[in-house]
Amino acid sequence: MNLKKFNRYFIYLLSLFIISLGASLSIKANLGTSPLICLPYVSSLIVNLSVGEVMFVFTIIFILIQVLLLRRDFEKRQYLQLVVGTIFSFFVDFSMMLVNFLNPVGYINQMILLLFSCVVVAFGVLLEIQTEIVYLPADGVIVAISKVLKREFSIIKPFVDSSMVIIAAILSVVFLGYLAGVREGTIISAIIIGPIVKVLKKYFDSYIEKIIE
Repeated sequence: MNLKKFNRYFIYLLSLFIISLGASLSIKANLGTSPLICLPYVSSLIVNLSVGEVMFVFTIIFILIQVLLLRRDFEKRQYLQLVVGTIFSFFVDFSMMLVNFLNPVGYINQMILLLFSCVVVAFGVLLEIQTEIVYLPADGVIVAISKVLKREFSIIKPFVDSSMVIIAAILSVVFLGYLAGVREGTIISAIIIGPIVKVLKKYFDSYIEKIIE
C-alpha cells in the first residue's frame, strides 16, 4: 500500500471518529442531540440499548434506503457501509466514554459546546466525503437523495437532518411520553452543519486533496 492510499484510509477512519466525537459532544451539551445521533439516541432510550448498538440497526436501514433510491446506480463497494457502520457504532460508544467528564453548567456554556460539536461533526463529514471511500450510512442516504434530485450535498443535508429530527420527536412523545433529545440545539444543528461543511470545504479542500491524492 503506497503512502497516498494509506493516508486516504487513515483520514477516512479519522473522519468516522471525529463525527462520532462531535455527536457525543452534542449529547453532553444537553440542548438536544445533533440530527446524526438524534434518532438513534431517542430509539436507544425506547429500547434500552446503547446509542452505538442502535446505530448499527440504523446502518442496515439506511443501506436499504440507498439501494431503493439508487437501484442499479448503487455502487457495490457501498455495501461496505455495513462494516463502516459497525466501526462507527463502536466509535460512538467509545466517544461517549471519552466525553463523559463534560457537564457544562449554564446555558451559555451548553450552547458553546453545542456549536463546537456542530463544527466537529461538519469537519468530520468533510473528511469523509473527500476521501470518497465508503459513506457513513446516514450520509450515504443524503448522497443518494442528492444524486436523485441532482442537488449539492450541502443543500440536501439540512432537509434530511430536519426530517430525522421530526421523526425522533414523534417517537419520543409516542413511546416515552416526553420530548427527549430534541431541543433548540437539535434544530440549530440541523440547519447549520450543512452550510458549515460548505464553508470548511472552501478553506480545507486543497489541503485534504494534497494528503490523499
